[in-house]
Amino acid sequence: MDSNLHIEEHIDFNQYWQVLKRRWIPATATFAGILALSLVAALASKDVYQAEAQLLIKPDRTSKIIGIPDGSPEEKKFDLKSEDGEPLSYKKVSNSLKVEPIIGTDLLQVTYEDPNPDVAVSFVKRVVELYSEDYALFNSEETLKAKDFIDKELPKTEDAVRQAEENLRLFKNRNGISDLKGQVDAAIDSVSQIENQLNQVNAELNDVNARYSRLQSQLGMSWQEASAVSSLSQSVSVQQTLTQLQKVKVQLAQKRNFLSDNAPQIISLKEEQADLSALLEREIASTLGPEQQGLASNINILSLGDLKQAQLTEFANLGLQKEGLDQRLVSLKSAYDTYTKRANLSPQLQEQQRELERKLKAATSTYETLLNKQKETGIIGNRDVEKVRVIADAAIAEDTVNPDGKLIVAAGAMMGVLFGTAIAFLLDLKDNTIKNTQEVENLFAYPLHGVVPDLNLSGDNRQLQLVGSEKALPTQTASEISMIPLKEAYQNIQVNLKLLDADAKKKVIAVTSSVPQEGKSSVSANLGVARAQCGQRILLVDADMRRPTQHHIWEISNQTGLSNILNHEIEWQESVQNVMPNLDVLTSGSISEHPISLLDSPSFEDFINSVSNHYDQIIFDTPPIIGIADTKIIGKLIDGFLFVVRPGVADYGSATAAKKMLDSTGQKVLGVVVNGANMNREPYHYSSYYLSKSDI
Repeated sequence: MDSNLHIEEHIDFNQYWQVLKRRWIPATATFAGILALSLVAALASKDVYQAEAQLLIKPDRTSKIIGIPDGSPEEKKFDLKSEDGEPLSYKKVSNSLKVEPIIGTDLLQVTYEDPNPDVAVSFVKRVVELYSEDYALFNSEETLKAKDFIDKELPKTEDAVRQAEENLRLFKNRNGISDLKGQVDAAIDSVSQIENQLNQVNAELNDVNARYSRLQSQLGMSWQEASAVSSLSQSVSVQQTLTQLQKVKVQLAQKRNFLSDNAPQIISLKEEQADLSALLEREIASTLGPEQQGLASNINILSLGDLKQAQLTEFANLGLQKEGLDQRLVSLKSAYDTYTKRANLSPQLQEQQRELERKLKAATSTYETLLNKQKETGIIGNRDVEKVRVIADAAIAEDTVNPDGKLIVAAGAMMGVLFGTAIAFLLDLKDNTIKNTQEVENLFAYPLHGVVPDLNLSGDNRQLQLVGSEKALPTQTASEISMIPLKEAYQNIQVNLKLLDADAKKKVIAVTSSVPQEGKSSVSANLGVARAQCGQRILLVDADMRRPTQHHIWEISNQTGLSNILNHEIEWQESVQNVMPNLDVLTSGSISEHPISLLDSPSFEDFINSVSNHYDQIIFDTPPIIGIADTKIIGKLIDGFLFVVRPGVADYGSATAAKKMLDSTGQKVLGVVVNGANMNREPYHYSSYYLSKSDI
């Protein structure tokens, strides 16, 4: 784990070092400028002399104790003149004058710096004289100011104490508060007890309701009616009258079977039935009483004997119990709401009471403080004012106080290093281009197949480098030995592509970049050379029909090419041109006004299928992928893209947009090639595999 941390720290340091290497010119210029300024300041500095004196004094702190501000000091005239003859005032000399107490003592040290030692001594002497003269008067005035202030403020503070006490008393009376904390605790306890009682009553009520509902469904009457029936069932007179009435009804029914209604016996039985019914009603009214008498009309008198007395009694008792529990539940809820409101209101009352108590405490504290200070000012006013005593007269210090020239130069050098480094990093942050191979690897998730070094060729020739071919550009002056790093780089790229997937052949590939001038055309040409030198038959196709380049690189004709083939003007076998063994080049042909329609036609797919049967690999040199649709159309028909990134040309915005476009459109990317890398700026030592300039 420690080794990993060490590696990360090393990588971070290496990144910082790369920034300094890239921006060494402005950093060095900044360092040199600041160092030069420090040298000038060191040479221009003059000797400065310091005069100092020490005073013994007991400062009066009355104004600070009672809170009266001292105010800004008045500007003093020192009756001294500068070399130009102008009077010296405090504001003019405040930067050179220092009056500081010596910590841990009652000594006051006065110092003044000036290039003229006589002026420095004279100035310190004059300051000591002024301080001695004004000290007594100043202390007396301060004491009088303090006394007047206390005399004015004391009655106001006393009134504030009385008002605070009155406010607290009115608050307690208005809210009926004697012991607020005790009342809050009692309210909380009451709420808790009522909650328990509510739970108990609810439990009892649930049990009563269950039994009550069951009996009500069985009896089919209210509990008040059940109570009345129960009372009637237990009345002996009612039961006897009811029994006689039943017998008369039976006799009447039997007689009617063989007698008419006008028969004397029938008439007698009817009269007896009427008398018994009236008697039964009177007995019922007497038994139920006035409160339940209204229920008599709802009771089937003839069914009184059929009901069970136990059920009637239980149902009546449950009705009474249920009514009582309902009333108790309403009462408990009302009490619960009352105590809950009181408990919820208590924090507000407590906060108001604490605020009033704090105001009373603050007013009382201020009043007591002023009383004490009134006594102290009286004592101070009666004592003699102490005089200032000079402990050490004004004298020049042994050594000058001007800064050492070496220190100025050293400080300038340190500032130069800091500002130079800051300038380097600021410029590097403002530069949005990709700097080196490490940033390419961090930005892209594709494998890195190779790094093509920059051989410091001038101008655009850096994008038109051909290595190992029998031809050479007219402007190319590099020797065969100087081309060895390029040869090795492209051989490394073609080997990495070959090893990318041993089972799947990447026969048709395209070389593209995010923006122009990244060297994709030279990478395409040199990759074709490297593959051809390995014995493979290669066809290099210039598919950039907007700004073709391959015919310039190879110095060949562009009369006919890809556009003419796709327009069916000529066969591809007649347009390819052999530039070296195993390497044929197909230029873009005449410029087309609508290259997208040619690339998106079936003819282009037929062309790829046809040439694939005659070559081991086809390499397409395509336009940049940002802003042009040609490359995305080609990507649908090939085995994969080889993405070229040139440090110093490609920026983070275009590279990120290109990567997002490739990923979002589902294009196959075989890897990345870094072209034109400055090996002095690379964090990894790729150049160690190549010949150095001293070996060429």
